[in-house]
Amino acid sequence: MTRLSSIIVPVVFLLNGLTAQIIIPEWFEKLPDSPSGFCYSVGYSGKYQNQSLARQVATSRALSNMAKQHSVRLIFEIEEFADGRFRLLNPSFELSYDESVLLDITANYTPIDSSITNEGYYILIACPSIEWRPQFPSNDKTWEKQPKWTKALPNSRHYIYGIGIVSNYSSWIRAWKDADEYARFDLGKNIEIEAESIHAVQRDDRFTIESKILRLSCDIVLKQSFIVERWYDQKNDIYYSLCCKERRDNPH
Repeated sequence: MTRLSSIIVPVVFLLNGLTAQIIIPEWFEKLPDSPSGFCYSVGYSGKYQNQSLARQVATSRALSNMAKQHSVRLIFEIEEFADGRFRLLNPSFELSYDESVLLDITANYTPIDSSITNEGYYILIACPSIEWRPQFPSNDKTWEKQPKWTKALPNSRHYIYGIGIVSNYSSWIRAWKDADEYARFDLGKNIEIEAESIHAVQRDDRFTIESKILRLSCDIVLKQSFIVERWYDQKNDIYYSLCCKERRDNPH
């Protein structure tokens, strides 16, 4: 797989990418069910002086999100004290996907719906290309009350879930990107994880400190994983993303 970096857009064009997110399309909060044989993906951008540029950035993000849904490789390693202290030590996260998949999607997709709010530009796309416009709720709305999945992952015989949580970001765009990616890392951890206990000893002239460290690592390819819901806690400035995939799908 080829590691892809994010597209960098000149800040001079951005009007208010640092504002809080208040109004959103319904399909941004909850991804609609797609027709058989098709997939949906959401893209978003800050509000730009040039509307065509905002659409371009949002579409680019929707295409890369679609590629991640198709297949993404996740490599991560986390170390934490195993004695009740939860401070992370040397966390490492790597997410990559195949550039050829992105090129195929770019050549065969259809914009389904879009929305412009005071905070940004949103677009919903379908892949492969679709000739008719599916019917689903597409109104703009405010965030509703906190959903249950933000407190405990859904228990399902058919799906595996992962949740991503980030907070106190100056940019809601970056916050959602990280929340979505951490949701996929959490999903990967819930499918396959390697755990190792390490005995660490630190000595100086006066003291010896012994600690047990738990090392968690994973290297997995997720296929057909979807960010199906998002929720923003406006009061505490916390972003939540929920990712899922069918249990019957082979993750490798």
